[in-house]
Amino acid sequence: MPAQPRPLIIVGCGQIVTHHCSALAALPPGTFRIVALVDPSTERRRVIAAQLREEASSHLLDKEKPLAEHASLDDVLRAENMDDMCPKPALFISVPHDLHVPLAKHALDAGLDVIMEKPLAPTLEGCRELLQHTDQSTGMLIISEQSPYWQEVAKAKELLQAGAIGTLISAAAYYYESMRDNITSGTDAAGGLGWRASLERAGGGIVIDGGLHWLRPLREFCGEVESVVGVCRNAEAGLGMEGETLAHALLKMSESVSSSYQTQPANSGQLVATFSANMMHTAPMAHGECPYFRLTGTKGEMIIYGTGLNPDGGGGLKLYNEEHVGGIDLFPRDRQGGFFLGFRGVWEVVAGILADEDRGKASDTVRNAAADVGVALALYKSSESGKWEDCEQFLNSETS
Repeated sequence: MPAQPRPLIIVGCGQIVTHHCSALAALPPGTFRIVALVDPSTERRRVIAAQLREEASSHLLDKEKPLAEHASLDDVLRAENMDDMCPKPALFISVPHDLHVPLAKHALDAGLDVIMEKPLAPTLEGCRELLQHTDQSTGMLIISEQSPYWQEVAKAKELLQAGAIGTLISAAAYYYESMRDNITSGTDAAGGLGWRASLERAGGGIVIDGGLHWLRPLREFCGEVESVVGVCRNAEAGLGMEGETLAHALLKMSESVSSSYQTQPANSGQLVATFSANMMHTAPMAHGECPYFRLTGTKGEMIIYGTGLNPDGGGGLKLYNEEHVGGIDLFPRDRQGGFFLGFRGVWEVVAGILADEDRGKASDTVRNAAADVGVALALYKSSESGKWEDCEQFLNSETS
């Protein structure tokens, strides 16, 4: 970690930032110091500023200098003297999807390191543009996708690699969320989803939004997605979404995977994973009855519980094999946090990349984020064509 805390400017103060702030506060004191908030909404800046003053005795803030607030990125770049800050500030960008490319490029052109929420961009062209731009910029771009650091996902991957359930035969992911709980997205002044409901701004519906957090673990478990076939449709009028609220897909995984646990039994063909996503308006949902992930192998199964997004839930992972025929819980039943504990994990990784100035690891986060978007866009294309659609154009590093 750096000798002095890394100054951090937060650009975008939406609901998801509250989880990032809690994760930042859980890091060792002296890792980051938040110096400015940027958002056109005075109210949202006020909410995040109040949280920061309360988190972990405010060690994220400079006791001798007030937290700066600005309405735009241009304002903060003009007002804050970046060259006088040591170390130089990094930017955390958490804004609507359509603003990712212009804001990230602007900050990178200013020579700043940028941490950005997923998705990399909502379009193929935007992903290509950022891939090319980051290769040529002095600043690093890091995509803060927390699902690989979701503790259940990381543990399940470790157990897969150790052969705990033998050869992986099938993998299934089911993302579901109800705005009745509304714990990640917030609402606009009218009580709606705001920019998330806009197809132009979000780039799609639930698949390219929360669904990406479920697509990445499938890639972590199974390897790269070669092609996709599926359907997307809008089944919940109450949400007011222009994009899809429901999706079902088959993901054909690449055969060029060296890990033995991912090699399919002889003559059985390629591994095909399933992905489903469902977002409701105000309906209660059966969090405790349907798992988020089910991994089946030749020697057993693993289940990641569907309570990780429940406000009162803690998630969990259960392993079934010959040693644990009735199943064994690998996390305490009274644990709280579930999915949201992954935010601290990704910020630990981000802090290490910044401290080491590791451009290779930073680039890996960007290319992985591009691959996630590629699966989503291929699914959208398949929903229109009714055919298997190739993901290779997104996964190939030469795309940049």
